[in-house]
Amino acid sequence: MNARRTEIKLILDGTDVTADINRDLLSMTYTDNEEDKADDLQLSLADREWIWLGNWLNNATAGKSAEVSAVIIQKNWESTGKDRVLDCGTFEVDTVEGSGPPAKVNIKAGSIPYKTAARTQKKTKAWEKIKLSAIANEIAGKNGLACMFESSTDPFYDRKEQMQESDIIFLQRLCKNAGISLKVTVKMIVLFDAADYEQKGAVMVIQEGAANVSRWSFSTSLHDAAFSSCHVSYTDPKQKTTIEYTYTPRGADKSGQVLEVNEKVSTREEARQLAMKRLRQKNKSEYKASFSLSGDPRLVAGVTVEVSGYGAFDGKYIIETATHSISKSGGYKTDITLRRVLEGY
Repeated sequence: MNARRTEIKLILDGTDVTADINRDLLSMTYTDNEEDKADDLQLSLADREWIWLGNWLNNATAGKSAEVSAVIIQKNWESTGKDRVLDCGTFEVDTVEGSGPPAKVNIKAGSIPYKTAARTQKKTKAWEKIKLSAIANEIAGKNGLACMFESSTDPFYDRKEQMQESDIIFLQRLCKNAGISLKVTVKMIVLFDAADYEQKGAVMVIQEGAANVSRWSFSTSLHDAAFSSCHVSYTDPKQKTTIEYTYTPRGADKSGQVLEVNEKVSTREEARQLAMKRLRQKNKSEYKASFSLSGDPRLVAGVTVEVSGYGAFDGKYIIETATHSISKSGGYKTDITLRRVLEGY
């Protein structure tokens, strides 16, 4: 029977360099973020033959701005002959460092190209009579990216000003105000509703005392993260009419803190949706957790897990950041940071 083991497959500028990487690898770290922050990939390689700091770095098509794709494969992990696979995605190299003796090279790559216009070029533009999805699609298209819109809400704007902002910063601002999550990669812009992801089934149970858990920590904050309800109130300066709505999740303490929001809404339904989103934004960080575990490709940003045996901290959590590390000395491990899923909204 084939032995359980972890392998890395790596494509560099269209060339399969898996054999070279597995021969020279000292460590690889892949960090996957749920939203806002770019994912990153870091490789540390032995370079006694000066292959990486010499031939590769001198090659006109390699070095900085080279594209790298990585896949983590757990061979025969369930002893059934089937593999677990984690496709880390595609990255662009932005930093190469050499040190020694003995010679080694550190390669750092990000999911958002450092020099892309979407990230660096500041623009001023008025967007009128347009939905958020259309703005995202236009920005993606102009920057050679695909766009995936996975939110059930799609705000319509009479007018939005992009004032000396890059496309990414502008889109981040719109998404944050709309309560929609944003993730940007080398190939794609993704807009999604985190509440929908929280409703998906857990991929595993993290049990206190289990052999795959090497470290854990929890925290809870009552400061600016424990509101019981949200009250939205907006008075139209021309019509002199006021639209109000108070949203209280089921099971909430009705005598608790009330979050007051004064933002423009046109209907009571808009006020209700805004109240839900602002309450989620405030309360989603009330319970936090982190774990160091045996390497597991199932644990990626945006999936949920059940936490059991940790007292008041038990419950369903969503992964905000997953860091997968492979090294010759330490094997394969996964570190995750999580927030507890909000129930009822």
